[in-house]
Amino acid sequence: MKRLFVYGSLKINGSAHHLLKGTNRDSDGIVDGFVLIDYQGYPMLQWGDGSVTGEIYWVPDPCLPDLDAWEEVPEVYQRSSATLRDGRSVWLYEAAPRIN
Repeated sequence: MKRLFVYGSLKINGSAHHLLKGTNRDSDGIVDGFVLIDYQGYPMLQWGDGSVTGEIYWVPDPCLPDLDAWEEVPEVYQRSSATLRDGRSVWLYEAAPRIN
């Protein structure tokens, strides 16, 4: 199981939240060093001098390929590890290098 930080369509009321079926929600968190941008109508994290709040889910490893496919890894997003402000380690989807 991995912690996943979500901030857009995967959030509880988002259009892709169904991909997190069977996961357990943890307490929300804040990631520093990113800003939220709009990319072709979708929210995207990009390196910057801001902070972003998101929902945290415990995701079983077998779910990650479906999530990667939804996020169009590696063309549009990349899954990266990060540390939240409170010290928890998470995975998150951020802008792929070609977009940064």
